[in-house]
Amino acid sequence: MPQQDADGLCLQTRLALEAARSRRAASREMTVLAQAVLLTSFLTESGHGLLPLSWIRQVEEAVACGTGRGKKTGEWNVDETIIKSLTVIVNEHDRQLREVRFSEVVAATERLDKMIVAAR
Repeated sequence: MPQQDADGLCLQTRLALEAARSRRAASREMTVLAQAVLLTSFLTESGHGLLPLSWIRQVEEAVACGTGRGKKTGEWNVDETIIKSLTVIVNEHDRQLREVRFSEVVAATERLDKMIVAAR
């Protein structure tokens, strides 16, 4: 992935993480974080991850629960344990965007896009 594109995506994800950490997260920030978790999961599935896939899936489930709660209640904040896990995943996501072949990132993004369309 071109460095400038990777930097832009990393910045967007880090800003969302910081909003969550400071308890200012809203739907947009949690969506960005959920997408980062999913992309990390997809790239890990395809052999490009340094974290255990089972652990990533646990975080994915926790974020999905938090997002569901946010949609129902308007409360988008998550607990400190999830923030710590998201920090680890965002670091891995950044690494993947910089080191994994662009075609693999595109394939993971297309898979995410299909999930989003199917969910609507």
